[in-house]
Amino acid sequence: RELFQNFVLWVESLATEDPTAFEGLRGVSPMNEPAHLAGLFFGEKDSILDSSLEFLPELPKEMADSYLAELNDSCNQEAEGGYKCTKIPNGNHLRVLLWLRDAAETFRSSSLPSLGKELHMNIIESIFSSSDFSEKYTNPEKEKMHTIASWWRSATTPEERSTWAILDVHHYHAWDEDCQGTSDGPPVGNYTCNDESAKTATLRRCASWASIYRDAVDEECGPGAKLESAEFSSSTHHLVQRACNDIGTLRQTYQLQTEAARDANVGLFYWSFKMPFGGAFRNAWSFKHLMYLLGVLPHPDESNYDCNHVAANGEPKSEMFD
Repeated sequence: RELFQNFVLWVESLATEDPTAFEGLRGVSPMNEPAHLAGLFFGEKDSILDSSLEFLPELPKEMADSYLAELNDSCNQEAEGGYKCTKIPNGNHLRVLLWLRDAAETFRSSSLPSLGKELHMNIIESIFSSSDFSEKYTNPEKEKMHTIASWWRSATTPEERSTWAILDVHHYHAWDEDCQGTSDGPPVGNYTCNDESAKTATLRRCASWASIYRDAVDEECGPGAKLESAEFSSSTHHLVQRACNDIGTLRQTYQLQTEAARDANVGLFYWSFKMPFGGAFRNAWSFKHLMYLLGVLPHPDESNYDCNHVAANGEPKSEMFD
């Protein structure tokens, strides 16, 4: 908490000490993917480590009970505006939700909202264990999204959600077993790169995640909330040796994701603008290189020089080797 508070103070100071830098700042994110994969480390159903090795410990019981009551008491009555109100389950994830709530309060209490800066609140579904949710749910992933949206309603106001408070949930086909495509196809991937029918069906289904995201937030918070997914890529698998790297697939997965996000009014940020030393990963993970492959940009994303570079005749001298 203190680290983020000091960071906000420093950002505020830029308004007078470095106005140019401050003008170029759109917003701040308290933490990137806090406690990512914590849900895999606890819970009776899917634990992969003994509870003594948990890296996301439970809140002290009194604190957890108090915060859980704060989150869910409103759901015992009619949700605000008649919208859905999903109850937050108890679990280790409360530590993350409480820290992020306090981070929102730190930003709210600063001068940054009045100076036109945004809070990009990143949260990731993997903080939850599937055992946190009742077996009656046929789609636990959708329920996780509703849980996040319900928490977001408790942490912010409608006015804040429509102005400076932006909810950010990352999403990758490359890491989703139900969306992956590979050169060798099933059972490793859902489709083979050259199987156009299976590929299109999978990509359309998976791109619809944006509308699931939007619908969950609208149902819990009402319309008008600003949403983004500040990490996505065109990769079909996290192992580059297996991923589909043909231009047709790269174009299709990029277009379907961006079209679905546009229709759902979800902002997108590509994984990286450029990766000059990214090797084979550049095709699907570097925005600049993807745009080159798709014929939008005239030059590939690559470093002009490497350590063994020999200057060509007449080549301009680079400061890199001064």
